[in-house]
Amino acid sequence: MRIKGFNLFSIKKTTPKAERGTIGGIFLPAYRRLGSSMTHRSDIVWIDTGQKKDEIYRIIKAHPQFSRFPVCSGTVDSVLGVLLSRVFIESLLEPLWPGLKSLVKKPIYLPETVTIVKTLSMLEEAGCQMAFIIDEYGGIEGLVTKNGIVEELLEEITGEEADEDPDIFQRDDGSWLIGGQIRMDEIREQFTIPDAENGSHEYYTLAGYLLSINGSIPKTGDKIQAGKYLCEIVDMDGHRIDKVLVKEII
Repeated sequence: MRIKGFNLFSIKKTTPKAERGTIGGIFLPAYRRLGSSMTHRSDIVWIDTGQKKDEIYRIIKAHPQFSRFPVCSGTVDSVLGVLLSRVFIESLLEPLWPGLKSLVKKPIYLPETVTIVKTLSMLEEAGCQMAFIIDEYGGIEGLVTKNGIVEELLEEITGEEADEDPDIFQRDDGSWLIGGQIRMDEIREQFTIPDAENGSHEYYTLAGYLLSINGSIPKTGDKIQAGKYLCEIVDMDGHRIDKVLVKEII
C-alpha cells in the first residue's frame, strides 16, 4: 500500500528516519506506544484447540471480517499460533483432515511499550500480519495486525474519522463522554490533566490512566478525580473501562 509514493510496508528500510517522526515527508506517530493501538484481550475472537472442525468453521463463517484467528489452548493466555481462514477452508477439501495444530503459524510476541513504527518493521521482517501483545508477567494484553495499524495511520494522514459513535463527544451540558480506549496523546490535546503520580505502570489509554490513579478496577458509577476533572465510570465491559463521563470541577 502506497501513500504519495511512500510504501508503509517498507518501514524497516527507513527506521532511523521514522523514529524522528517522518517517513518520505509523511508524519507518523513514531513516539506512540503499541498499547494504544491493540485490540484488547476481551475483544479477541479466538479458536480453542479443543474445538472440532465444524465448530471452527462456524466461528470463521460468523466473522467474515477476519482473515486470521488466534488459536489458543483453553485460555487466550496460552497461544498456540495463528490460523488463516483460507488455509483452514482449503484443508477441509483434503481427503484426510490434517488437524488444527498442523495448520497454525508460529505466533510472535511484542511488549506493549514498543513503538508503532518498530512494530511494523518487526511484522515485515517476520513476514507476519498479526502479533500478540504481552504484559510484564507474560500474559496476553491484546493483539495488533499490520492492516489495523496501517488503517489507523491512514485515517490520521487523511483526517478521516468514523461517523458513528465518536470516541470523544461533548454533551450539551459541557461534559464529555469519552471511550476508555482512546489514546492519552489525544486526551492531552483536549484536556490539561496531571500525570498519575501514584501509578506504578505505564499507561497509554484513558482507561489505563484512570486505573493507575485509582489503583484498582473501578465499578460503574465510581468517580475518579484527575486534576480539575471528575471522571465518572458510566460503562464497564467486564473488567475494562468502556465509557467515561468527564466533567470539569468548578
